[in-house]
Amino acid sequence: MELYFDESGNLGKKDRYFVIAMLLPVNKKRIKNFTRRFCAKMGHDEIKASKLKFAQKQNLLYKLSKVSDNKISYIVADKLNIESQKLLRDTNLCFNYLFMHLVKKIISNAKENVNMLIDEHTLKVESINSLKDYLRIKAYTEWGFKNNLNISFIDSKNSKLVQTADLAANTIYARYNYNKKHLYNMLNISESIKFPYKNFGN
Repeated sequence: MELYFDESGNLGKKDRYFVIAMLLPVNKKRIKNFTRRFCAKMGHDEIKASKLKFAQKQNLLYKLSKVSDNKISYIVADKLNIESQKLLRDTNLCFNYLFMHLVKKIISNAKENVNMLIDEHTLKVESINSLKDYLRIKAYTEWGFKNNLNISFIDSKNSKLVQTADLAANTIYARYNYNKKHLYNMLNISESIKFPYKNFGN
């Protein structure tokens, strides 16, 4: 099983909501093919959702959703309602905590090796090992995971699937921060997690 991740927004004071998106592709080849054709046609080295026009995003999301060969899950944090001051002050700790909640169910239920590929620009270099250790401890001691959990940080330029996760994260971010629902409704959403659940959006 391979999972691809990217985030949108930040854990600072700008904007209210922060998003981490996870892409589970069933047919990686199809997604790679249409994203490569898009980049070749547009003359882009990679897909950066924040730089695409609405029609370009719509075109990509239509192709992504045309066949049910992928699932997208995400966690969205309402920074205004996070009560723990320690989480708010330590952005790396907060990211690890949110990421853990996003992957807990799928890793707990996995009966095979899991490879997680994350955009390397998501975390500072010194925080990468802490996330790896945190997830492995959770997986092997609390979630009953018996197989190999491999966590890699890669340059998004080298992965069309991480770029697709970036497109999903950007679309979800726009849904919550700017109430833009049209593109969001095109996604194949498998699970959405709101944090903190009790006061989210209030």
